[in-house]
Amino acid sequence: MEQRASFDFGFAFLFLGVLHGFSGFKVFLILYANYQVAKNLPRNLIPPATWIFNIGILFANELSDGYKFARMAEFFNPVGDGSLNNWGQWMDSHGGIMRRWEVLFNLTVLRLISFNLDYYFSLDKKTGSSLEVGPHIP
Repeated sequence: MEQRASFDFGFAFLFLGVLHGFSGFKVFLILYANYQVAKNLPRNLIPPATWIFNIGILFANELSDGYKFARMAEFFNPVGDGSLNNWGQWMDSHGGIMRRWEVLFNLTVLRLISFNLDYYFSLDKKTGSSLEVGPHIP
């Protein structure tokens, strides 16, 4: 079982790298931020913060056209000496098989909301672990 979990974990990163290319870093950053919303905010703020964060991500993805690296480089280096801007363009050109990741990311946002709200409701349970699975007793 340990070997299977290790394979699945490694293959997931490889698959996301091929699928999204350098945009995978953007996806992981959004996933990490969503996880931090669920785990580090006070309990009563988790549902509204989850909805605000994820709906905000949907609008930000749409308005910024998927956070192009070239635009980010231009923002951080407005003089445009070339090195950082060229690097951003190069990273954008290696976007993986699915270059427009932000289009299908809308479905992932539903899963992110579901995760956070499941975690929120699991905090109500006083006994056992939220990950614990017991035997089925008829």
